[in-house]
Amino acid sequence: ELLGTIDPEEFSKRPVSILRSFLVLQQHPEIKGMTAQTLRSLWRSRFSIDRRFRSAQEARRLFIEILKQPRGLVHALRRMNQYSILGRYIPSFGRIVGRMQHDLFHVYTVDQHILAVVRNLRRFTMLEFAHEYPMCSRLISEFENPWLLYIAAIFHDIAKGRGGDHSELG
Repeated sequence: ELLGTIDPEEFSKRPVSILRSFLVLQQHPEIKGMTAQTLRSLWRSRFSIDRRFRSAQEARRLFIEILKQPRGLVHALRRMNQYSILGRYIPSFGRIVGRMQHDLFHVYTVDQHILAVVRNLRRFTMLEFAHEYPMCSRLISEFENPWLLYIAAIFHDIAKGRGGDHSELG
């Protein structure tokens, strides 16, 4: 089953529907993706994610709701990255998409490294992985708002490649 829009202009008429579509995909794992028409519409409408969109209460609420979902967070963020939505919503993230890290410790681009960190944090919340890192699993279970850790993970290397100390700039 694929997510589709009745109106091909949905995202351009109501840009907040862009984020809502990723939330719907998260909340309904039986939906495996988006129709080609919906993806084209999403792609054409990505530039409506601008300063006004980012400051809109509904857009912020939906993004935080995506972070709070009990399943599918990493998949949603990866899709958003793949479709150029995450980098439009968080412009600093857009600047590190595809950026190589040139040292012996990093094998991923910065954006993929950040998404892997979110994935690892997410695994700490899942019982089936608690045996791998029991202390981390115990600690994260005590957090009232673990979604704040996901935001920290998204921003932890966001200033890579800007010159200077990325940990200070970020």
